[in-house]
Amino acid sequence: MKKCVIVGAGAYGQVYVEYLSEIYDVQGFFDSNPSLIGIEVSGYKVLGSVKQLPTYMENHENTAIFVPLGNNKRRVELLKIYEEKGYELPSFVHKSVYMHDNVILGKSVYMLPSTNVMPYTNIGDYTMVSIGVNIAHHVDIAPGCFFSQGCNIGASIKIAEKAYFGMAASVMTGVKTIGTGSLIGVGAVVIRDVPAKAVIVGNPGKVLRYIPEKGVLNN
Repeated sequence: MKKCVIVGAGAYGQVYVEYLSEIYDVQGFFDSNPSLIGIEVSGYKVLGSVKQLPTYMENHENTAIFVPLGNNKRRVELLKIYEEKGYELPSFVHKSVYMHDNVILGKSVYMLPSTNVMPYTNIGDYTMVSIGVNIAHHVDIAPGCFFSQGCNIGASIKIAEKAYFGMAASVMTGVKTIGTGSLIGVGAVVIRDVPAKAVIVGNPGKVLRYIPEKGVLNN
């Protein structure tokens, strides 16, 4: 099997190692937490810090890298750095995902089981899609977005870069745009356009506040 390493030994890394190990020879993790280095997480060793990964890759050129981090900004940042270095950064689409043939899939996209994507949808680079997400037709998803478990996205919606959707969030058909770096809260039902950096909660969804320029998730 093809060898790979995973950046991030936290919750998402531990989930992804279970799926990736079915089709890859996982060598271990790299993580920014120094207390994890050298120990085993989910049965795989933390080989070093994130900063040490380029040194590791000098002697492991044929190893693929996955970066399943929930922080949109950090995930995109690292994937772009690794792309510039020429590393192999494959997408991962679980075998149970139903995706029509004319869906356009970007680079380094990660999709977990039981997700459905209808025709004429574009999924941008570096996007993560969790379990049981439903994405309708003619949806345009910009790079670096994150969809938590059980999200439902209606038809013909334009989603700007680094938007974050909490568990079971829904966006109704008729909404035109979801703004850059916005956060749709757990269980929120979006019925109107969402401005950039807005935090949306409730049913129907309303703006709770705006994420500051140095917000945690997307900036």
